[in-house]
Amino acid sequence: MWHTFTSSLTFSPFKSIGCPYRNGQLMMGIILFIFLLSSTCLSGDCSEKKSIPLPPQPIVSEQLQNVLDQIVAGNLKKQPGLAADQVHLALIDLKNPEKPRLAQYNGNEPVYPSSVIKMIYMGYVYHLAKAGACKITPQVQRKLYQMIHPSSNVATGWIVDLWSGTSGGNLRSPEAYEEFSAKRNGCNDWLRSLGIEDINACQKTWGSPIPPGEKQFLRSGTPPGGPWVNRNSMTAVAAARFLQILESDALVDSDSCNAMYKLMVRDVRNQSYQRMRIAGGTPRGSKVFSKTGTTSDTFHDAGIVVLPNGRTFVLTVFITGRYRGNFIRNVSRDVCNYFMKH
Repeated sequence: MWHTFTSSLTFSPFKSIGCPYRNGQLMMGIILFIFLLSSTCLSGDCSEKKSIPLPPQPIVSEQLQNVLDQIVAGNLKKQPGLAADQVHLALIDLKNPEKPRLAQYNGNEPVYPSSVIKMIYMGYVYHLAKAGACKITPQVQRKLYQMIHPSSNVATGWIVDLWSGTSGGNLRSPEAYEEFSAKRNGCNDWLRSLGIEDINACQKTWGSPIPPGEKQFLRSGTPPGGPWVNRNSMTAVAAARFLQILESDALVDSDSCNAMYKLMVRDVRNQSYQRMRIAGGTPRGSKVFSKTGTTSDTFHDAGIVVLPNGRTFVLTVFITGRYRGNFIRNVSRDVCNYFMKH
């Protein structure tokens, strides 16, 4: 991650094309070509586009899957109050970034991500800033820090309003609702452009009463009283893929990804609550960059780990229900121990 990405664009030279000159046709063709090229440039369609290639999709590894299955099974036995269907995990081994390995446990089942969704919103803001659609001002930087580090829901609401251009919480007419919905789904459109399908990232996170207009959006525009069919959702595998793209500097660009890394730094010495999460299971000298999430019925963590030996991996662990034990920490510890030896 901590490297500088450089990209270059190589253009093939124009080849000379021989054709007979008859009745000024060649000259007219050249003039027409120049006119069309000028028109395209004036309309803005000839702007240079640079894109960072996405890292390879991780491939399911039978060997790594066996390791993860044993780790999960062993830790579930130590947690009698935790059922197997409550845990959702994904593990991506980045020892060889060109051939990443994947293992998962209930990792393709969507769950409510709680505050883990905030790392998606952080990425989208930096994407928009790179595209020139917004600026990372000192105020925006403060809000991003508050959203990621102490996980402020108020700051998250501010950030969502920033990237979506929406505000207020009143009920909307069908026409106004469609416009509002399209703006809020801009983050999802970006995720789809990254090839990530199994994340719904369009809702604010709430620690206070939800306004009527936000409930309307949660119901996907249906009349009051309907189910919240449009809640944020995420699979452990999709979250791991998002972090893999961040780790490869391909989420936006190298500078932006480094800025996001700094926001996601986790250290149990300064953040005691991290002792029960991924950071709590890592050996001394490790670097951890993660986003946790906790509600009355979620206990999550999703992060990138760089071990003292340089081995890098992505681990996402989502737990549903009221469990508050040391499962995440112990799984992280066992995964770290394995990668320190193999």
